This record gives sequence, C-alpha cells and structure tokens, in this order.
Amino acid sequence: MSEDEIRDRRARTPREELLGSALSALMALQFAVVVMFGKQIAAGELPFPMLAIRFFGQSALLFFVLLVLKKPLVAARGERLPLILAATIGYGTEAALFFSALNYGKAGAITLLFYLYPVWVMLATIALDRRSPGGRLWIALLLALGGSAVVIVGGGEVEVEPLGIALALATSFAYTAYLITADRMIKRTDPVTAAAWLGAGAAVANVTFTIAFRVTEFPEVSDWPYLLGMAVFSAGAFAAMLGGLQLVGAVRNAIIGVMEPLGVAVLAAFFLDEPITAPTAIGGALILGGAILATLVRTTTVREPDV
Repeated sequence: MSEDEIRDRRARTPREELLGSALSALMALQFAVVVMFGKQIAAGELPFPMLAIRFFGQSALLFFVLLVLKKPLVAARGERLPLILAATIGYGTEAALFFSALNYGKAGAITLLFYLYPVWVMLATIALDRRSPGGRLWIALLLALGGSAVVIVGGGEVEVEPLGIALALATSFAYTAYLITADRMIKRTDPVTAAAWLGAGAAVANVTFTIAFRVTEFPEVSDWPYLLGMAVFSAGAFAAMLGGLQLVGAVRNAIIGVMEPLGVAVLAAFFLDEPITAPTAIGGALILGGAILATLVRTTTVREPDV
C-alpha cells in the first residue's frame, strides 16, 4: 500500500473509539508524571533551556524507537509542514508560556486557567464544523472542568498576578491551536513518527527562545535525572496523545486530558506523602465521570453486512 493510499486513522468501530479514549487517558497520566518530575527542577525565570533538553531527549528516544521498529522516519506527504508548525508555533510555544507563567502565580491558579482549553477546543470545533457536538459531550466537558476546578481550588493555590493570567490564557489558546491543527491536518502519519517530530520542533522553538532572550541559567547537574524522566514520559505521552487524537478527535481528547491534575494529586499522595483531601476526592469523581461519559460517546456506526 502506497503512502497516498493510507487512510486517515479516525476510529471506525466502537473498539477503535475505546482505544482512542484509553490512549487519551494514558496521555493525561503520563503528563502528570512529567509535571511531578518538573516540580523537582529549578527552571529559573525563563525555563527555555530545560524545555529544550526535555524535548530533544524525547525526540531522540522516539527516533531510536522508530529505527528499532523500522517505522517511517518522516511524516506522510502533505502533513509535514502542518506538523512542523504544530510543533514549533503550537506545542513549543505553549510549553514555554506555561512554565513562564509559573513565575507569576501559584501552580494551581495557572493550571486552572490553562484547563480552559477544552472550552476553546469545543468552540473552535463548533465554528469549523458549523454544528454542535452531542449533548453528552457538553455534560462531560462541564463535569471535567468542574472537577478540575474543585481539585485545584481545594489545594489552596489560586494566587496569580495579572501577567500570570495573561500568560496562562495564552498557553490555553496556543494548546488549542496545536490540538485543532494536529487533529485536522495530521491524519495519516504514524503517531510515534509525529511525536518524534513534535519533540524536535518544540526543542528548536525553545532553543530559539533561549537565544532570543539571552538566557544563561541552565539546569543543575542534579536536575538531569529528573530531565531524563521528563523526556521518557513526554515521549510516551506525545505518542499516546497523537494516537488518541487521530482516533477520537480533539474534543474528546481534550475532555479526557483534564484527568491530568487528578493524576498529579494521586501521584503526589503515593510518592510525596501528600494526603488526598475531600476536594481532591470530590473533584476526582467529577473528572472521572466526565472522562467516562466522553469515552462512552459514540460517533461511529457499525456497518451492516451485505446480504
């Protein structure tokens, strides 16, 4: 089968939709691990060198996996430029904005503002498709966002400066643009191949930011084990993200992705001895309810056999 004959990877059966939802959940959990490692690193006011190292490590690991598995090293024709743009302008900029915003507010407040992105994804999808997603997806979105707010506000970290608000909102817009672009333009490329190039593009973007802003503060030697952990779990998260995105689309991927703050809270309870509070339990139940409801939504039909 030639490259041009490869169909897009959108789910066509309930089983494929379930796989896409599972990959989206796996993405959220792996990004939660990335956040846990990132908390251990002193990134400085401008975290661009840390992010460049993280993304270069992710990309190198994924290209090695592609060579071992003998998978394509380049994206499908027609998807290479969109992939480069999504990597550099989209995800690379989003990550730089997010970690920069942390200098101007508590992590909880910045995360809460960032997790408005499923709303922007839903609204952008409505505008582009000129139709609204089903009612159950709206309910799932409200459950996920409400649960996220309960978890984050319950942690008491909601202080943020005006610049932090602006950067956090810019982060959510940049991530929305990345998701929409990847969903609509990267349909045939293998998820691991796409993840490798996304990591490379995001790394180049952060090297550019490092040079442009003349950053001279780099991670300490003691931070490198955490950077390695970030690179490894970023590689898995990106591959899962793109696999889920290609199967179930941007809206459901975004809703299920809100599981990330719940994952951070659970991991902190297990590994940092931070207790699971009542707001975490209540918010977690709402997030899981939203994720499950989004998973159960079906957009495919089973074709009847010819008789």
